[in-house]
Order: sequence, then C-alpha cells, then structure tokens
Amino acid sequence: MYVTADSASAFSKPFDMSSVPVVTKEQALAEDRTKKLTTATPTLKAPSTGPKPSARGAADAAASATAAAQKYAQQLQAIPEIAAFGGVLRSSAVIELTESETEYVVTAIKHLFKEHVVMQYDIKNTLPEVVLADVSIICTPTASSEEDAGSELEEEFIIPAPLLKTDEPGTVYVAFKRPSHFVSANVSNILKFTSKEIDPTTNEPEESGYDDEYEIEDLDLTGADYVLPAFAGNFDGIYNSLASDEEHEAEETYQLDNAKSISEAVEMLVKNLSMQPLDGTEISLTPSTHTLKLYGKSVSGGKVAAQVRMAFSAKSGVTVKVTTRSEEEGLAALVVAGVA
Repeated sequence: MYVTADSASAFSKPFDMSSVPVVTKEQALAEDRTKKLTTATPTLKAPSTGPKPSARGAADAAASATAAAQKYAQQLQAIPEIAAFGGVLRSSAVIELTESETEYVVTAIKHLFKEHVVMQYDIKNTLPEVVLADVSIICTPTASSEEDAGSELEEEFIIPAPLLKTDEPGTVYVAFKRPSHFVSANVSNILKFTSKEIDPTTNEPEESGYDDEYEIEDLDLTGADYVLPAFAGNFDGIYNSLASDEEHEAEETYQLDNAKSISEAVEMLVKNLSMQPLDGTEISLTPSTHTLKLYGKSVSGGKVAAQVRMAFSAKSGVTVKVTTRSEEEGLAALVVAGVA
C-alpha cells in the first residue's frame, strides 16, 4: 500500500495489527512437521488403517485451538461485557448438545479467558410458524471432583437472544468467573424461552406466548480445555525435567471402548487431550502396541507433557496407560481425568 497508493487518503485509516492472525514459532514448526509426516512415506510400512486418520488428527490438534480462538476473538471483543475479560486464550471445537433433527438445534463453544469462562450457545429454531422470544440458557455447574468442591464456576451474567425466527440462528452467552487454580466441572443446560405463534394475518409474532423449557446435553470443562498444542524438539528431555510428585504428575489406565484399533485410539487421544504429538508418534507402526508422546502448554504458559502406552487385543480392545506431568499444580490430574 505504501508503494502503490496514489494519494495520502489511502492512509487515513491506521493499520490495525490485531486484524492479522498470529501464529507462534512453535505452532508454525508443529504444522510444518505435521505436513511432512502426512506427505512422506514412512521407512517402515504402517498398518493400512493407521497413518491417515491419526495424521489428520495431529494436524487438527496443532491448528484447531489457535484457529478457533482467532475466529471468535473479533466476535467476542465486540461484546462490551466480554471484552472486559481481555483476550480469549483458547476456544474449543463446536460441541453438539442436541441431535440435528430436533426442533431446537443447539451447539456450544467454550471460551477460556484469564479469569473467566464463557459458554457460547448457538441455537436454531426449526419450528415453522413459531418464534422464540427471550431465549436464555439455565446453566448449573457442578464440580467434577471432591477436590474442586467449593471452588466451582460462579455465574456472572447471561446475554440472551431476543428473538429466534424459524431457521434463523441466534446466540446466547453465559459467563462464569473461574477460580485462580484449574478446575474441572460438569455444566447441565436447560434452554429457556417464550414460544409465540405467528399471526397468519399480519405475519408477525403474537403478543402473548407461553414460557417453555427444553433440556439439552451437558457440557464438561476438562483439563484439555486449559491446554494448547505446542511443539518441542526433545520430548523426553521436557518430560523428565517436570516434577513427578502427586501435585504435578497423574497416571491412570483406561479401556477405550470407542476405539477399535491403535490408530483410532491415537486419533481420539490427540483430539481429546489437545496436545501436539511428537517424535512421529501420531503414526502407529504396529497394530498391537504403541507409545504416544504428547506436548502442550497451558493457557497460562506452563508445560504439559503426556506419555500414553497402549496395547490392543481382539478380546479386550485398546487399553491405555496415561501418565501426565505438568509444570503447574493440579493440571496433570485434570488432563488425565478428562480421558474417560
């Protein structure tokens, strides 16, 4: 623009650096590494069901968290009450809270801020000749563990959707103050609204209506919601440097009922734990055993590393032993608990 502008009027609006998406060096390296892994042929022949889905999962994990935060940042900053929380640190993927065929279709996104959590509920009314007025969500958070009891999320405000016409989506925001330490929670959700029929003579909503509620699926706030994928050149060095006491390390063994192979388990864990697979471990080279190495950083910058040993048998399916270490107290336990 500087070398091609014909007049000074082209510079009347100052350049806004915040309008340019930001990618850290670690994210760029992680994405580059993932591209190489997904396009290169492994030295050893991997199982035919292995590399493709798990490699895609690695690429998604490396890019989705930051891309989502950037996508919603401008939208959230346009709302004064939410803009007061500062910049969004992490946004989750879209979570379906109803079936797509139901009369009210609801999806949710979790946004993490320094001291707050904002639940974004996108709602679509599919009923013909009916509008929904004063649409809100009744949220009830419950601590997921005894350790978090008494330090649950505290609701600060709700921004309702004034009116939802047929097939025109609207958004409800519910903001929570979160404790200074990391907590997990289960949030039950009830859609609340006033249903009004359309007057066929005026094609406008009738003045009177009736209040109604519609129960939708719960939302879970887990350890993975506090973690962003990050790249590192030496996983073992980082893992061994992190403390292994009970405040910084957690270990658990799980049976993954939804995974029918090692490759499916890798893909699932990369997505659910929100960390970057390292050392090429997103590709399983044997169908019976595998070790997955994952690394990330918390929303406040602390290191998180997970080592997952897994085994497959036709009789018992996929069994995984997840060992996680975190630089910050308590986060490792939340990450491991989120696997179930």
